[in-house]
Amino acid sequence: MNYTSANTLTGKVVVVTGASSGLGLQLAGALAAAGAQAVLAARRAERLEEAADELPGAEAVTCDVTCEDERERLVAHVLERHGRIDGLVNNAGMGATAPALQTPASTFSRVVDLNLVAPYALSCLVAEHMRNGGSGGGKSIVNVASVMGLRSLGEIPDAAYVASKAGLIGLTRELASQWGRYGIRVNAVAPGFFASEMTSELGEDADSFPDWLTAQTPLRRGGRPGELDESILFLLGEQSSFVTGHVLTVDGGLAVR
Repeated sequence: MNYTSANTLTGKVVVVTGASSGLGLQLAGALAAAGAQAVLAARRAERLEEAADELPGAEAVTCDVTCEDERERLVAHVLERHGRIDGLVNNAGMGATAPALQTPASTFSRVVDLNLVAPYALSCLVAEHMRNGGSGGGKSIVNVASVMGLRSLGEIPDAAYVASKAGLIGLTRELASQWGRYGIRVNAVAPGFFASEMTSELGEDADSFPDWLTAQTPLRRGGRPGELDESILFLLGEQSSFVTGHVLTVDGGLAVR
């Protein structure tokens, strides 16, 4: 995989969850190209190691972010090895597509635990160390939300996913308000539809998504590889040093319809 970026994060230590595949793996490559020390965290150890081996300066840490002990171990490992954490991207997530009346409360809870509770808990662990590491634009947390946290899509019923991503957007604003005094910026991206494992049933690339979806998207297509990465790199870097509490939609205009 070849990556290029106009952004530079040279020397920054950035943790990315859900980084063994899909958009998380794509982002890890972009971080490596931007000069960051990317720490890739995910549950699937073998795939994670393979991904890290392909990227210069990247390392893999197997971690189930829904587990308190493993979150603590991840943060302790990064601090022991690098002495600091400059950026965190809460990317790990899942959906449970089904009508609400067919979604058990246990499934709803499992989705919310991964998509909302885990980012909250991990962000708090990281922020404890970030607040003692200086101020300015250098400490940044980016939450990967979704356009589905901003609007409903009747063709994709998923109450658990929608609720968790809407909650993540609200959490982003609240943490930005609380942690700005420490020089910690907290922002979110709300992607539209990109080709990935999670969206494989919708299409294989940006131009193969179903007509009902492209008809609702002003740009008339899905997201292409790399189009989300630059937004996240922007929010992690010094170019956005006065940006916090913001939700950047990267959705081809889907949220405005």
